[in-house]
Amino acid sequence: MLIYVVNLERVFMLRKSLIMMALVTTFTMNVNAVQIKVPEGQPPVPGADASIPANAYENYRHINKVAEHEAESYSQFVKSNPTNPPSTFDKLNLEHPGFAKALELANYSQSTVVLIHEGDKNIRISVPNISFRGDVVESPSGKEGPFFAVRNLSAFLVVGPPHGKALDTYTESKGKYMYPGLRNTSWKFMSNNARVMYTEFTPNDTKTAYGITYGGWVNTEDPYQDKAPEVVMSNYIIPSIESLAGLDNYSQIEHWGNFNYRIPKMAKLVSEAVENERYEVRIYEDTGVKIRVIRSAIRSKETDNTLIKAPIIYYLHKYNDLETPTQYAVVWNNGIAGSLVDAYKPNRESYLRHVVKDSVYYYSYRINYDESKTSYTHKQLRDMIEYVGFDDAARLRKEPQWREKGSYKEKLENSSVFIPWYMEWVKLLTQ
Repeated sequence: MLIYVVNLERVFMLRKSLIMMALVTTFTMNVNAVQIKVPEGQPPVPGADASIPANAYENYRHINKVAEHEAESYSQFVKSNPTNPPSTFDKLNLEHPGFAKALELANYSQSTVVLIHEGDKNIRISVPNISFRGDVVESPSGKEGPFFAVRNLSAFLVVGPPHGKALDTYTESKGKYMYPGLRNTSWKFMSNNARVMYTEFTPNDTKTAYGITYGGWVNTEDPYQDKAPEVVMSNYIIPSIESLAGLDNYSQIEHWGNFNYRIPKMAKLVSEAVENERYEVRIYEDTGVKIRVIRSAIRSKETDNTLIKAPIIYYLHKYNDLETPTQYAVVWNNGIAGSLVDAYKPNRESYLRHVVKDSVYYYSYRINYDESKTSYTHKQLRDMIEYVGFDDAARLRKEPQWREKGSYKEKLENSSVFIPWYMEWVKLLTQ
């Protein structure tokens, strides 16, 4: 009987492992590899790796060995150092073994998504790296539109009008390339103590040209991102470049005061109500899809619910789902930051949530869906929920947006390297 039970447990664990492997590979199935081609006589694109799946950018969860080690160490520390009396966090760890590790991995494995949909701009990109701070800088003439900059621990990103001329003094190599959906494509690369790569392009469905710069240090011990900047640019950022025009095929924009968001064209508004005397709720339904858009007034001295740790804790606690390889991202819409939670389970009940705010309200946009019962794919629903906007975005983004708080934020602010190095590059590129 004992042998039977042990074998049964082994079968169960094997089955569980296979299911988890399937969930992880769902996002990175190597149906075709990244193929960045170059015209005859042009140098190869730095960092391009044909072994990486072309859709690797779709997986916002990126975990390296350093992150795994750090998360496990943190989990053991929390277990061996409980507070007295037990804190809420201690209680969560007791109730849900593995909570501390899941939370720490979430801190390391967040991605950054940038959407620009102002004027003639209509584009999104994603980066497998965390967001600590965002800044918006106007172009010198003001006619080309602003530059959107994001800083993480060891790298920075700038997205906006073409700005490659600023790098000419430092460029070591440059060339042209070809990638589906893009034209007038080129790159520049410099490597010294830091590595910086720039790409310029025009999406096929528009006349608007863009420039993207991504740079930083190569640090194999970085739990957030241990890949070289040129590898990230060539295999993740460039493949992720996508026009937002495709959203119009299956979704439409809804307005709620200053806030706007997208819902499926076939979705119906089934109710509007006030819950708990505070939360204004709109509920939409479509086949296999239920959407809740919630608005609540920001209270003084309230924790910023758009900082990504808050929705992460909310999700892990409410759903007690530590096994699903849940994905997290900071999403920047026209320079305004929000936090995304993506718990995708193929052909089962899945969950998406995007939290954002203006100066008056918090907005929580939630989608519960079953991909086997709806005509929309996981990617379509995630692309749709990422897209939000504010009528007064230009006013909201005037100040730097920090995605950290407390002592860690203070440490970064007071660092002699973190902010000065970042702002020097932003200033150079946006002249």
